[in-house]
Amino acid sequence: MLLRHLGFGFILLCTAIQVQATEFDQYLQSKNIIDERYKIQQAETLNEILSVLSAEDSRTLPLEIDHNTIIEQLNLYADHTDLKGIITTPDFAQFEQDLGHKQVEKLIKKNLVQNCNIFFEHEYQRSNPYSIKLQLSSESKNYVIELKQKNCKVK
Repeated sequence: MLLRHLGFGFILLCTAIQVQATEFDQYLQSKNIIDERYKIQQAETLNEILSVLSAEDSRTLPLEIDHNTIIEQLNLYADHTDLKGIITTPDFAQFEQDLGHKQVEKLIKKNLVQNCNIFFEHEYQRSNPYSIKLQLSSESKNYVIELKQKNCKVK
């Protein structure tokens, strides 16, 4: 149940921070930053735009995405997105102890994979090597999870 809440929170976060795919991709195409196949042509320029979007989004952080998780930092790049947050659930330590670090990590990654379409919303993210790098901290453990675009069935 806790991980279901984490996943729902990530859905809300991504919905809140991302521009509608077709509009953003079209904008990038109009500026010749990506080509007609959504391949990145100007990574440095794209990183500059995404840096501005990250700075703009950081004004709303920290963001409580559900009763279990707070995202404290978000950075967008041409080849990945970095998310850093904390798990605030009071009984999460018991959950960690019962399942173990590796199992909790696997469950978080499984939940991320189930939400690939949200994390890889834009065509340039789907058409180029791209990843989501998530760092979540609880009271006792840190979870660093990378979800690569190639591991998702998006298209």
